[in-house]
Amino acid sequence: MNPAPDTGGPRGAAADVVLSAEHVSVEYAGTAPTRAVRDVSLELRRGEVLGIAGESGCGKSTLAYALARLLRPPARLSGGTIRFHGRDRDQPIDIMALDAAALRRFRWSKVSMVFQSAMNALNPVISLRKQFGDIFAEHVPEMDAAGRDQRSREMLEMVGISPDRVRSFPHELSGGMRQRVVIAMALALQPEIVIMDEPTTALDVVVQQEILDEIERLREEIGFSIVFITHDLSLLLDISDRLAVMYAGEIVECGPTEQVAARPAHPYTYALLHSFPELRDERRQLKGVPGTPPDLRAPISGCAFAPRCAFAFEPCTTLDPRLRRPATLAGPAGSRTVACHLHDPELRPGGPPAEIARSGERTVFALTSREDR
Repeated sequence: MNPAPDTGGPRGAAADVVLSAEHVSVEYAGTAPTRAVRDVSLELRRGEVLGIAGESGCGKSTLAYALARLLRPPARLSGGTIRFHGRDRDQPIDIMALDAAALRRFRWSKVSMVFQSAMNALNPVISLRKQFGDIFAEHVPEMDAAGRDQRSREMLEMVGISPDRVRSFPHELSGGMRQRVVIAMALALQPEIVIMDEPTTALDVVVQQEILDEIERLREEIGFSIVFITHDLSLLLDISDRLAVMYAGEIVECGPTEQVAARPAHPYTYALLHSFPELRDERRQLKGVPGTPPDLRAPISGCAFAPRCAFAFEPCTTLDPRLRRPATLAGPAGSRTVACHLHDPELRPGGPPAEIARSGERTVFALTSREDR
């Protein structure tokens, strides 16, 4: 097995890590198994928003389910370890080693998840009072009925919904309200980590922004960490502290969001950033990413992105690139990592091509700080 690659974090930040994954691989069983996640290593730090971006089918949702140990057959974790580093524990918890009872206690109290479709996540024939009550009855058995009802009302009020709505059924709520309810349920036990799998995909842009503002407000108030997964890279540029870009089941680039946006190191990241319009910059021609992602049921030789890459050269078709901290991306505490031969001084002594090397000379996307919003 290869050593764990650098995951884009500053040196000496181990004490701030709340979730660490090493060499995580997930397969979907079949005649030819689909390797949906391939040897992924990453770290989530306390209080941060880690954005994971990539086009459909790159393994984002599968990785999210693996981190929360929610995979169901035919999916299975074929390799790797996932550890939780809680505030109140000296030793990390090996999530993969938890038995059924321990895992049931662990979920939602330490790590919770907001799923893609709020309507599917909520039971349509059970009131919100009963659905909140089930959470507290399972995890806080000493809480009486009056306490459960009061806490349910408090959670609804926390996400901007009238406490009286506790009597409602999911079909009586709008899409945005249902999404807020799912977020409230995910936060009901004050977990340290919330995994959000495309939580705003089905919402219009106005409601989407309201939900994102609500998530940011709650994060600042409660202090939980977020893994935010979406195919919408422009959204992540606005809300995430660090950004990991996935392609064909692997992380190909990771680093502070502003650095990745200003100077994308991987050609896939570069292409994604140039595939949507900017609001405050000169007009430019948009360029899509040609071709299609590889079939993850078949063996991949070399870099998975090479057939679609405008900068590919001979080693890309034969050598598998690994995440590294190249000198070409020297930044604060060496916080950038990329899996690309263009940054390998042995394979390409002259460094990356001009388009990649000079991409930092202008702002690719007009970022605004949280203080400005």
